[in-house]
Amino acid sequence: MNAPIPGPFRASARLLDFMRQADEPGLINLAAGVPGPDALPTDALTRAFSSALQKDGASLFAYHHPEGDHRLRESLAARLQSRGVHALTAANIVTTTGCTQALSVLLSLLVTPGSVVACEGPAYYGMLEILSDAGAHVLALPVGTDSIDLEQTETLLAKHRPVCLVICPTLSNPSGATLPVEQRGPLVELCRRFGVRIVEDDIYGELPDAGTPPPLLSYDPSGEVVSYVTSFSKTVSPGLRTGFCVPGPLHEAFAARKCQQDLHSGVVTEGILREFLAAGELDPHLIWLRQRNLKRRTLALNAIGATFPADALVHAPSGGYMLWAQLPARINLKELRAAARAEGVVFASGDVFYPHPAPLPSLRLNCAKASETHLVQGIQILGRLLSTTR
Repeated sequence: MNAPIPGPFRASARLLDFMRQADEPGLINLAAGVPGPDALPTDALTRAFSSALQKDGASLFAYHHPEGDHRLRESLAARLQSRGVHALTAANIVTTTGCTQALSVLLSLLVTPGSVVACEGPAYYGMLEILSDAGAHVLALPVGTDSIDLEQTETLLAKHRPVCLVICPTLSNPSGATLPVEQRGPLVELCRRFGVRIVEDDIYGELPDAGTPPPLLSYDPSGEVVSYVTSFSKTVSPGLRTGFCVPGPLHEAFAARKCQQDLHSGVVTEGILREFLAAGELDPHLIWLRQRNLKRRTLALNAIGATFPADALVHAPSGGYMLWAQLPARINLKELRAAARAEGVVFASGDVFYPHPAPLPSLRLNCAKASETHLVQGIQILGRLLSTTR
C-alpha cells in the first residue's frame, strides 16, 4: 500500500503548459480534457445571453454579489436538491471561476506545508499541481475500475490521518472510474469517523450514460464532512468559466478568500448560465451530449482494439469522453510522446497524474475535441508507434 512520499513533492506537469497546448493549431489533440466546439450548445447560449442582457441591462456589466448571482445560485441549489442534497439552499453556495478556482481556494484553507492530503492515484494533474505548490505530502489511494477500495482506504486513513481527501467519485479524471452508489455513504461515514474532510470534485457527475448518481454531499446533510465543487466546463461550456462550491462550515472563510482573489466571478457568464438553466436547456443538451460521448468512446475503443498492443489495458468507463490506457512496461513514454508529436498527435502522458512514479506507462485520451476522423486517425498513429516500440 502506498504511503506519503517523504517530504512535499513537485508536480511534473504544469497546467499552464496543458492549456497552451489546448488550442495549438495543426495537431490532432487527444490531450486536452475539453469538449470540441461542436459539442457546445452555441445557439442556446446565444439565446441565454440575449435574455440576460434584456433582463439585467447595464447591471450585467457591473459589480455584483461576491458569492454570485442570486437567481443562479437558487437554480444550482434546486438542481442539487433534485439529486438528494435536500437541505441545500442558495445561501450555501459560492460561485467560482471554474472548478479549478473552487479547488484552489478550498485547498488553500485546508492545507499548510507538510499537511498530508489523500487523493486518488491517478488523479487530476491540476489538483496535484495545487498540492505541490502548497507543500503537501500526498497519500495516493490506488484506483481500480470501481474507484478506491474502501477497506484499503480505511487502513490508510487510520495510519496517516490526512487533513482531507480529494476525490472525483464519478468518472474520475483520468481513470474514468466511478465509485458505486452503495459505497458512497460508507465512504462519507468513514471520513467522518477519522475527521477527514472530503473535497468532492463532481465536475463529471452529470455525464454517465445511465444518468446522474447522487453526490457524496447527499450523504452529509449536516455539511460536517463534505465540501463540494463542480463547474459547467465539461457539460455546457469551458469558456463560460462558471463553477461553484458548497464549502460547508468553511463557507465564510471560502467566500472571503475568493473575494480577495477576484471580488466576484464573471457577471456576464453567470447571467448567461442562469438564463440557460431557466430556459430548461441543460437536460436536453445532456441527453444529446451523452450520446455524442458514447459514440466517440466507441469509435476510440474500436480503434484501440484494432491497433494497440494486445497487452495494453483500456477500461471502458460508464460515461464521459476520456479513456485511460495502461501500456506494457516496455513502452518508453517520453519516446512515444516525441514520436507522436512529430506526426502531429498529442496525448496526456500518464505519469503527470501521479504524485509518485507511475506503476506502469499509461496515457489519457480525450475523445471529445478532435473530429471523429482525426480521433480514429490519431489513435491509429499511436497504435502503429506502440507496435514498433520495444
